[in-house]
Amino acid sequence: MASHPVRVERGTYEEVQGASRLLGRTPGELLARAWDQYKRTDEFREEFHHVQQIIESGDLGELTRHLDERADAWADEAAGEVRALRDA
Repeated sequence: MASHPVRVERGTYEEVQGASRLLGRTPGELLARAWDQYKRTDEFREEFHHVQQIIESGDLGELTRHLDERADAWADEAAGEVRALRDA
């Protein structure tokens, strides 16, 4: 089994460690199970399929636009999380 570090936010790390102890599973097992569940969601399948289509079309401009949009969305989410922490 391959083992490579995965960096996560401190809060997520602590939650996984706590859940790991309570459930008697390793953090890696929890990550694998969470990934398995996530990749079954409509959100993931639609996004993955869309990106596959872009890559198959060879349209680098469209791929760049898509990744720029995702980066903007991730930045907005992160900013919202920081604001929530600041306002708490």
